[in-house]
Amino acid sequence: MKYNKTYIPLLICTLGSIGFIALLFISSEKKIHRDNSFTRRLSGHPAIQAKKLDLKYNSYYIAGADNGQIYLGNTTAPLRLTVLDTALQNKKEISLSVDQDSLPFHAIRLRVVPPYFFLTDGVIPYIYRGNTTDWTASSIMDGPAYFSKIEPIDSTNFIIKATSNKTKESVLGKINLVDSLKVDLSYELLQKQIDGVFDTDGSLLYNRQLQKLVYTYFYRNQYIVADKNLELKRLGKTIDTISRAQIKVGTIASKNQLKMAAPALLVNKFSATYGSYLFVNSKLIGRYEPIDMWEQASIIDVYNIEENTYEFSFYVYNIGKDKLKTFQVLNDKLIAMIGNHIVIYQLSTYRFNKLEPLLKETIDQKITYSQIK
Repeated sequence: MKYNKTYIPLLICTLGSIGFIALLFISSEKKIHRDNSFTRRLSGHPAIQAKKLDLKYNSYYIAGADNGQIYLGNTTAPLRLTVLDTALQNKKEISLSVDQDSLPFHAIRLRVVPPYFFLTDGVIPYIYRGNTTDWTASSIMDGPAYFSKIEPIDSTNFIIKATSNKTKESVLGKINLVDSLKVDLSYELLQKQIDGVFDTDGSLLYNRQLQKLVYTYFYRNQYIVADKNLELKRLGKTIDTISRAQIKVGTIASKNQLKMAAPALLVNKFSATYGSYLFVNSKLIGRYEPIDMWEQASIIDVYNIEENTYEFSFYVYNIGKDKLKTFQVLNDKLIAMIGNHIVIYQLSTYRFNKLEPLLKETIDQKITYSQIK
């Protein structure tokens, strides 16, 4: 009994201390992710769910969208293409062909920009190009331009994210295949804060209507707009307050490689661009936002990249426990991949007034297939 009287207060103090520390940790995590000093505009209905289709598998990704058609690639079947209309009523399966017996698969990605499609792999590296009339591709680049991300500008020009041999840091660049392989790198566009690799990671996009490169950082509140020649046009800020990447970087000594030493604070996860707009899936909750909505939906913040302004935000709702995993915008529709489903959101042309001129005719320049040899 004497021992119990001694140990019980100690046990209570120990448990109390553990509980207090846990409470402080939860409170600090909540502060990081919720108590940001920014407020979103969430009034009205800028986007309304219109259609959805169960694709049965979660291996699909959006490879392109144009002229009322959605093109889906498949990570488990790299040479298989699924084509849907934006009403999700008509579906077509296409087998892609390449002009060689076997194509090395490492990190192959399909990109459809009618009248062309591209098969790319920055690890091997290679670029295959084909026409959407016969869906047969041939090699237009086979090394030595390694890249981690790539977006076609037209049939012979591409913007890339790569690692510089000179600095060992991430850079944005351009591949030109008109005469022979030419690679131009920009050492000014991506701004190093910590390591120049993880802290500069982000989403690489090409806006065909404005003919601009758009790059949104994952770990800080900033995006870049540049022209096709990698000349900076403007720096924009997302509405949150995270101006410096909150990451910790370590080194794998045996391989002399950098690695993330702790989970990073993700600010901007997915991005898409169309017309004058940049759409960003933010991972930070603003002031006054209900926590239950954060558990039911993903938030999309909308920016006007010509006027460098924040416009408003809207929700893309979960399907069951599945959250938004990627999306793209075509004219007045947002195309979302959520779990096994593809979902179409109708965008309000009243709220998205900069989309209206694009609904009849875009200024996307297309080169006919006969122009390339």
